Amino acid sequence: MKTLLLLLTATTVLAADTPILHPKAAPLPFTHQGPFVNTADGGVLCMDAKNALHSTDEGRAWTSTPLFATPAKFTVSNERALLRTREGVVISAWMNLAERAQPKGWRWGEKDVSWKEFILPTYVCRSTDDGKTWETPVKLSDPWCGCIHSLIQMKSGRIVLVGQEIIPQWRHATVMWASDDLGRTWQRGDMLDYGVGTHDHAGSLEGSVIERRDGSLHLLLRTESGFLWQAASRDGLKWAGLRQTTIPSVTCCPQMARLSDGRIALLWNAPPRHDPKSSSSRAELSLAFSDDETATWSKPVIVAANYTPGGRVSYPYLHERRPGELWITTMQGGLRMKINLADLGAGEIPVFVPPPKAAPRPGAIIMFGDSTTASRGAVKVYATRVGTALQSIGSTLSVHNAGISGNTTAQARKRLQEDVLRHQPRVVVMQFGINDSAVDVWKKPPATEPRVSLGSFIENYRAMITETQKQGAKVIVMTTNPLRWTSKLRELYGRPPYRPDAEDGFESPNLTRYNDALRALAAELRVPLVDVHAAYPAFAARHNTTVNAMLTDGMHPGDSGHQLVSELLVPVIRDAVR
Repeated sequence: MKTLLLLLTATTVLAADTPILHPKAAPLPFTHQGPFVNTADGGVLCMDAKNALHSTDEGRAWTSTPLFATPAKFTVSNERALLRTREGVVISAWMNLAERAQPKGWRWGEKDVSWKEFILPTYVCRSTDDGKTWETPVKLSDPWCGCIHSLIQMKSGRIVLVGQEIIPQWRHATVMWASDDLGRTWQRGDMLDYGVGTHDHAGSLEGSVIERRDGSLHLLLRTESGFLWQAASRDGLKWAGLRQTTIPSVTCCPQMARLSDGRIALLWNAPPRHDPKSSSSRAELSLAFSDDETATWSKPVIVAANYTPGGRVSYPYLHERRPGELWITTMQGGLRMKINLADLGAGEIPVFVPPPKAAPRPGAIIMFGDSTTASRGAVKVYATRVGTALQSIGSTLSVHNAGISGNTTAQARKRLQEDVLRHQPRVVVMQFGINDSAVDVWKKPPATEPRVSLGSFIENYRAMITETQKQGAKVIVMTTNPLRWTSKLRELYGRPPYRPDAEDGFESPNLTRYNDALRALAAELRVPLVDVHAAYPAFAARHNTTVNAMLTDGMHPGDSGHQLVSELLVPVIRDAVR
């Protein structure tokens, strides 16, 4: 029997989802993202990775000028800030992707890795001629910075930049910077750490700052608390009052801006109206206003949304192109829209009503697995991706997700008839093993054996395959995704039989043996095998990432991991149904 390890053909590349716009909004005539500033000639300026981009016809045409005399040394991140001062100096701030470095395999939080090995420097750069030429960039700091998107000028003339850095506690904290000479030199201000989290998107981070009428500064920060947090300052360097606001927010950044009518606008991802308890969905982009200097905020208006599974309209940039006309773009979701303030109340995006979960029609494809198969927050899982890919090539096959978190093959075998076979599927894709092979050494007393023995694992798989085939359905089996250590996993599982000192020590030897046994069973029964585990390293290398970065928490695949599975599965499914 052949082991199948195939890639998606060019005709099945997944198309990007298109955001839903507010009924009175219009798309912008370009694909460039913000931030934007208006220039002295009436035009508008933005940036890409290597160039300044200028338009004098509302974005229909753009001219490009280099940002750097030595372009090989610098690559501007997508998360960036741009300011045109009252004196006409344009200041940009960004992370330099050309200097990005980290330990091989990512290894965030691992005990034998120093946080100082994670490098993603923060830079600023100036132009005194509206972006035609640029001075040599100035480095502010070396430690890994995950996002920059807020830069303002105070009434005093002081420039304030909101940055962030990795800290020894293995999370991000906000770092403030200030300049009193229009961005030539900078002072480092306070670091704001709200003390929660240890992973690479944890902490108090991705801040946005605004100056209030009384000269004080108001800072809003992303956290994992379910709310934005705030702090205040008089000078941009010393900060106080770090505490939770009453503004509900998922784990994504806010963006504030002072409008020409005097109000302060806030653009952010609040929990979507149809799922108000969500802490992760970035499906709706909310816009609210304060006319009392951030004391209170108006009822949010949903300006854009994407309700497809895993859809996002997030990491926003807000630019008032002219009084009353807002340009809104996002880094995630490809939103490019404009809307007049006066039109915000004239219509709304309806509250999304999730369709009822329909029972699979006879002849469907059923994805049968554990939490690495099941729907997972904002992640676009492989069942969804395979369904979209099949539709894009004209297939009428429907795809149903029968993944349940925590399932072992013993539990799956008990629900096979009810959740899968009674629906008369045409193809059943099975992926189990991580839960079966787990030895729960964290329990009291510690477990010494896997949850499901290797022999029982194969017996269960054999029985499920045989029973499915008896009902006339095709079976495809998949090895698991790899596992990698995180600080939390090492705390729970970092003892024998696991090897906390090895990069793959959370899967070796147990999960390795289970995947090997499944490969042998597939060969014996002549069942197509998609070797997901074996495909991870090559996919990571091809996409300039790491196996660890393809996992959200050391165990569960993120978007790139699910994309890999989709690419592997589609051609195997097509072969199975021919």
